[in-house]
Amino acid sequence: MIAISGEVMKEKIIVLAYVGTGKTEVTKRYQNVWNPSSDSYRYIWDKDIPLEQRKGSLNRTENPDFPNNYIDAISEKIHSSDIVMLPLTEKLFPLYDSKEFKDKMKGVRIILACPPRDRFDDYIERYKARGNSEIFIQNRKNEFPFIMDKFENAKDYEKVTVRQYLDDALIKHGIKLQPKNRFSSGTNKL
Repeated sequence: MIAISGEVMKEKIIVLAYVGTGKTEVTKRYQNVWNPSSDSYRYIWDKDIPLEQRKGSLNRTENPDFPNNYIDAISEKIHSSDIVMLPLTEKLFPLYDSKEFKDKMKGVRIILACPPRDRFDDYIERYKARGNSEIFIQNRKNEFPFIMDKFENAKDYEKVTVRQYLDDALIKHGIKLQPKNRFSSGTNKL
């Protein structure tokens, strides 16, 4: 927390977390986190498809308002949520790294969260288990070296390595996560 003229302001954080690290799980369990689906802003869907099956689906139309609608939603929500979780993908990284995005997020901590390079096979299994399409999985395989290069060489961002659970990695990094209730606190380790 930051004190300005006696007023306490909550620190604002954006976590750019690689796909499959657990953004959705963290959002379900902690009250101070928001996790928008970039696909909800990027595409107009022809039919109501569950979120995980949308990923990689070609049954969609590009939204002409993207990326402005996405940046505006993040900019608005960062004022009411302590932490905003965003997907880190090869297509979205240039947007997050853009001057426009950084200008709108001035004063916000931006953290990159990625698995170790040698744990990618675990993520392939996660994608399959949650029902992602083969196109989605192939896209992740193709982009992973790019993402890891960006992560390992990043100088303008804080970095967190997600060995198993995103919330554990963030807590170890000093990020305060507020459980939704006493029954949802703690990590769901299977």
